Amino acid sequence: MGRIYIGIDLAAKENRCSGFAYIACKDACRVAEVRCLYGDSDILDAVARLLRDDRSLYVSIDAPFSLGSGMRKVDRKMISLGFRVFPPGFSYMGMLTVRAMKIVSSLKSLGVTNIYETHPRSSMLSSGCGDVAEVLDRLNVVSTDRVDRLGRDQIDAIVCAAVAYCIDRGCYMKIEEVDGIIWLLDRVCV
Repeated sequence: MGRIYIGIDLAAKENRCSGFAYIACKDACRVAEVRCLYGDSDILDAVARLLRDDRSLYVSIDAPFSLGSGMRKVDRKMISLGFRVFPPGFSYMGMLTVRAMKIVSSLKSLGVTNIYETHPRSSMLSSGCGDVAEVLDRLNVVSTDRVDRLGRDQIDAIVCAAVAYCIDRGCYMKIEEVDGIIWLLDRVCV
């Protein structure tokens, strides 16, 4: 019995790459898969396939989970702490948020209960690490892919997966307000 930590860098539109990555842990932890997914059904099928493996599953998604009224209090708090986020009311973010809300609802219907909103660029900043390879090294997660050869969406998905991993392992920080929680990496690099 192992654990699976999924990261999704969700795109606003289904015809654009949504980065998908997961870390599998049994005796050791490794980045088991990194790729692009497109349609909502592709994302849900990929998660369902892993859910069928009868493992504990954590999912972290780079997208707001609620619309709020233009700018959520949690977004304001992130900005006040020096993190650069775009609120759900900003340009294409509304479309992204609606898609995320639909996917979160569908994941819950599949029986996934551990679903978290994150922001990979803020997580990298909060971690104190120089790049995703250093994050993985500090977390003792092996990656068979050369992360420096991956696209931005895939790298962000790996960071999202690392956040899911840290939520389970206690190496996270959370920015919380009445209208949401954004989960980030704790300072894993000093």
